[in-house]
Amino acid sequence: MKNIKFIKEKGLIINDDMSKYNELVEKYKYLLEYYINSKIDLLEYDNLIKNSELYIGINSKYKNLNKYLKFDYLFLINNLFVEKLSIEDINLLINKFDKDNVSEDLINMIERTYKDVIYDNYINGEYQNIIYKVCYGPAVPFNMVNNDALVFKIYYGKNLIDLAGDKFIELHKKQLAFFDDLIDKLKNEVKEKLNINCDILLEKDIY
Repeated sequence: MKNIKFIKEKGLIINDDMSKYNELVEKYKYLLEYYINSKIDLLEYDNLIKNSELYIGINSKYKNLNKYLKFDYLFLINNLFVEKLSIEDINLLINKFDKDNVSEDLINMIERTYKDVIYDNYINGEYQNIIYKVCYGPAVPFNMVNNDALVFKIYYGKNLIDLAGDKFIELHKKQLAFFDDLIDKLKNEVKEKLNINCDILLEKDIY
């Protein structure tokens, strides 16, 4: 949950206009994707889906969800609570952000702050060091994740081949088994290289 008091105190909302805050979120997300991708080859996972030979279509309505990563399937979807940043870090992000020349001090700031920035722990007017479930998407069990986790979502489209009956069911089972293996692999790599819990959600566009 956003801390509106902090947002106002840090000059990120003016006369109910959230554009400055939202711009800061966009910049932070770009750098967070950049940082994670520098530690883990996320393109490898996107390509595994693309080259799986399981007729997995692309869900193009989410193509602009990532900021730095230009992928077809894998997206970072964490809510980012940039109001937790210090004034110094906010000014650094505002003044030094450059897509074409990402500076080392910005990456160091991301590395130092992102676990707190993704931590959704503002509850009943105060920050609380507790773990609970938050929802990304429709309120169904498979969209519930821990509030301190790095969260990716795999969006994919309808099959690239028309199948019916048993053949459709067989392909669907193969796709789900493939995604289960890929998700386990990525979760383990995130835990090993970033020392943070990771949840990866799956959503298929059936229309």
